[in-house]
Amino acid sequence: MTHTEFHNVLKRTFPLESAMSGDNVGLQVRSASETVESVLTCMEITDAVVDEAIRLGIGAIVTFHPLIYSPLLKLDASERVTRLLARCIRADMSVYCVHTAFDAHPRGTNKLLADRLGLTPESTIVPGAATLDGAHGGMGLFTTCDLEFDDLLQRVASVCGAPVRFCPPAHTRVRRVAIVAGSGMSFFDQVVARADVFITADVKYHAFHAAQNVIGLIDPGHFEMEQFVARGIADELERVLDDCTVHCSTVMTSPVGYYTATSTFDNRFVSVL
Repeated sequence: MTHTEFHNVLKRTFPLESAMSGDNVGLQVRSASETVESVLTCMEITDAVVDEAIRLGIGAIVTFHPLIYSPLLKLDASERVTRLLARCIRADMSVYCVHTAFDAHPRGTNKLLADRLGLTPESTIVPGAATLDGAHGGMGLFTTCDLEFDDLLQRVASVCGAPVRFCPPAHTRVRRVAIVAGSGMSFFDQVVARADVFITADVKYHAFHAAQNVIGLIDPGHFEMEQFVARGIADELERVLDDCTVHCSTVMTSPVGYYTATSTFDNRFVSVL
């Protein structure tokens, strides 16, 4: 398909207006080619992802996290973003970012995690527009369950695959769980009176104090909550791209490792599929 057709399909599937304000979603690099025949989805672009794309003969990378986020004040080949942009341009690959537009998708980031945790989606935290197939999305997700908090904690640790930070709720029985994958503490005030437990990432120390005896908090880690997005994006693109081959990256992109006094947790062994 042509580049214009490809970009239009992406914009219809992951509407840019559904993304959070200030998020740099959409086209980030436009290749010189007139057509797109193969696509690679990934959580974020690294040198290993670009290597994978070149090896597969990819025409466009659809990334969850934006490669260009902060304004580029200069182009410096020794800096990570410039280097990766230059590699994509030299390989004549387009780059398109979906980030919070995929978060807001009805089958997006939070739905993927809720399904793996065995939680039943109930409603979004912030309602959004309907997609082309009539499903309604939005930011964040309220889910239902009937679990002891310890059982929920075990599920989160098992699914996300990393050490989990938490503070327990006032009551051990959990029936309503709010989920915002990635950095979601900006939604805290919107969920605190409406859920027993809030699962999100990048929670600051003092936020745990604020949550004590108010709402349970579980922080499995940023990458760990979002590690399923590359496969999820690929599944959506396979529904709508009839003339493109869709590949899902198998590269582990998180740079974070974990060390404890008794063991070292190496995140390279976390599944990304």
